[in-house]
Amino acid sequence: MNQVENSISGNRSGIPGLFFWEILTPAFVFGILSIKWMLPSLTALLVYFFILFIFRAEKGAALLMLVLFGFGHWYGNFVLPPGPDVMPDWMAAREKVRLSGTIHSIKGAPGKRLKILLDDVSCQSKAGQTQLEGLLNWTWDQPDRTPYVGQQVSLKVRVNPVHGFRNSGLWDYDFYCRTKDIRYRTYTRGPIKDGGLQPYEPQGLQKLRASLREHILKNAPPTQGGAIFPALLTGDRFYLSRDSVELIRRAGVSHILALSGLHVGFIVALGFGVAWFVGAVYPRIYLLIPRMRLGVLFSILPVLLYLWLGQFSPSLLRAVTMFGFWGLLMFWGRGRVLLDGLFLAVLLILALSPLSVFDLGFQLSVLAVGGIALFYPLFSRLMPAADGLWSRVMRFVLALIYISICANIALLPVLVWNFGVLTPNLLFNVLFVPVLGSFILPVCGVGGLICSYISPEISAHFFSVGAAVFEWLLLLVHKAADAGMLPEYAFYRPHWEGLLIYYLVLGAGLLAFYGRGKRAQVLLLPMVLLLGVRIYGTMGPSLVRMDILDTGQSQCVVITGPQGSRTVVDGGGGFGRNFDMGRSIVGPWLAHGHLPQVDNIFMTHGDRDHAGGLAFLLEKFTVGRFYSNGDIPSGRVGERFKAAFEQNGIHPEVLIKGDIVELEPGLVMEVLHPYAGFEGSRNDRSLYLRLLWNDLPLLSISGDLDRKGVRAVLKSGGELASKVLVLPHHGSAGSYSPQLYQRVNPELALAACGFLNRFNFVAEKVERELAKRHICMYTTSANGMLTVEWDSDGRVVTVP
Repeated sequence: MNQVENSISGNRSGIPGLFFWEILTPAFVFGILSIKWMLPSLTALLVYFFILFIFRAEKGAALLMLVLFGFGHWYGNFVLPPGPDVMPDWMAAREKVRLSGTIHSIKGAPGKRLKILLDDVSCQSKAGQTQLEGLLNWTWDQPDRTPYVGQQVSLKVRVNPVHGFRNSGLWDYDFYCRTKDIRYRTYTRGPIKDGGLQPYEPQGLQKLRASLREHILKNAPPTQGGAIFPALLTGDRFYLSRDSVELIRRAGVSHILALSGLHVGFIVALGFGVAWFVGAVYPRIYLLIPRMRLGVLFSILPVLLYLWLGQFSPSLLRAVTMFGFWGLLMFWGRGRVLLDGLFLAVLLILALSPLSVFDLGFQLSVLAVGGIALFYPLFSRLMPAADGLWSRVMRFVLALIYISICANIALLPVLVWNFGVLTPNLLFNVLFVPVLGSFILPVCGVGGLICSYISPEISAHFFSVGAAVFEWLLLLVHKAADAGMLPEYAFYRPHWEGLLIYYLVLGAGLLAFYGRGKRAQVLLLPMVLLLGVRIYGTMGPSLVRMDILDTGQSQCVVITGPQGSRTVVDGGGGFGRNFDMGRSIVGPWLAHGHLPQVDNIFMTHGDRDHAGGLAFLLEKFTVGRFYSNGDIPSGRVGERFKAAFEQNGIHPEVLIKGDIVELEPGLVMEVLHPYAGFEGSRNDRSLYLRLLWNDLPLLSISGDLDRKGVRAVLKSGGELASKVLVLPHHGSAGSYSPQLYQRVNPELALAACGFLNRFNFVAEKVERELAKRHICMYTTSANGMLTVEWDSDGRVVTVP
């Protein structure tokens, strides 16, 4: 244990020094990042210059870093695949085509789905043959056959370009796909009815891997406990249910499912265990090969086999590279193994694959290891002396806790920025990690797989015991969740300035702890400057702002008042049970640079595409008041609404025509529909809202009103004029109303609708009528998130 701790923290106390090449490495990293985030990357480089100036870096370092920054920027752009091609007419028309291609890679996803990348894709449409550049992402839900890499496939499907939700301050799915050269996507469910997989017989190592997978599936029980073995041994999460994955996420141990450094660490521990056993049987071997070197030697083959079994996944390749360098440094008896090995691995990985820097898995791996290397020496001082069995057990448990804390200190802002929630449930790491690493994976998993070629009965016993243990762990998590012992919080998501300030604070804390208080105080200067930049960016004239988020074929409107009040009208949704629009899009966007709270929520009606995303806000955000037409969603979403109302003390208020809600002084929301006793469909009972600022009409929001609802609004005789109109029912033909457009007389008409949506919203006759009236129209499908701002005179000063 002491040898391992020395490898982590080194033999010297204090902040570890860096070699000159290690000092230069961040400049290269910042240069690559600048192809996506130029201003934040340049600022980070300047802050890094400042830190090096404090520490009196070697002469010429600044110039070399500028060169490396420039080289990184050029290199990143050089290897970045081109942007999307011009969309063919048949694709825009949503025509089904005959697709043929070659399977490039296969990844099993929870809920019995396959994520398959196809290469060399061609599509036969009515207009002829089209060869598609790049890769195509094929999601095969509930497949009936097992495909292989290299196999040919033919499908009759619709093909779409890659298109994510385009909102500021959120993860950029389009750019991520571009770094992978994924340009198109398609979807099938169940057996392929028209076409199929071409006959294919795996050979060589591919055949052996298929045989190993078959032995795992044949001998592991068909339960969620059994489903963990394909996930741990091969990275295939195909047989895990989404509910099991959600439980694992709530426990804060999602990292056990992604083949990475944790799993390679388990395999390395197995190699060191074999070395210990050999040393116990033949102690004299230590005279020839020291224990640490022997452990490294016995780990090489298992790690390479695991890499092959895991299909050389990028995360596993990165982990093996890091462990490879650590192993070399250990073998040579070098100190500071963790930090030097990390820099060597980062340099090699980015030299060969510079766009890996944009991979979240890479970022988390580097930050976690860096956090352990820097902070574990501090926590190790709290370790009790190893003077007995009980104290050794305590040291082991505390080491796991301290390592988790150190890693999460470094990961915190990146995790929160990417996921929008904080799950501070580290204690389950103490239970899951040792049980998986010392028993389920090496004994039941590896042991069961080896025995499957010797005795299927013994193999099945190994797998069954491991499955039972894992199901027991899931049961504990389930009970803890039901008892409210697994808290989960929506959290403030920092801007890029906040990320830099956070890591400067960590650096200053380390300096102060090691007695370098004066240098720590100097770091206050860049912190204050960065904070000033962020504050200056929020200053300006008093404006009312409206954002229609890009939530696909659904609608979410956010109104920000001149005094900072925030009002949400509808929350998007409608993408099935397994995608939470509130958790994935609306909540993270609202929390970007803001505390997770909203002053008012208006729900125009209870359809999932308007109400689904609100459930998360009601559960996790601080909500001032909730208004609706009285139509609460049904089913699972409705149950979440009712539970959130009760748990968070939210009292729903029902609105009818004539009600006026003050959002903040001078800014009010008028309710123009429905009147008391109105009878109609759920869509036609939608709230029709009009926003006024100091009696100046700014915005009309009309929910999903169709003909009957629109006619009722027109007959009401009330004033309808507004500068901006959010089109009823996403611009459908059923909501078409020249009279409404005339009465509202907007400068802008906006529509929330999905890219290449199957309803063909906005309807052509709506577009023609708006063009005829010289009303500018913008849609989320074409423009992404739509932003409009009004000044105090009610003039539109910002358009999408």
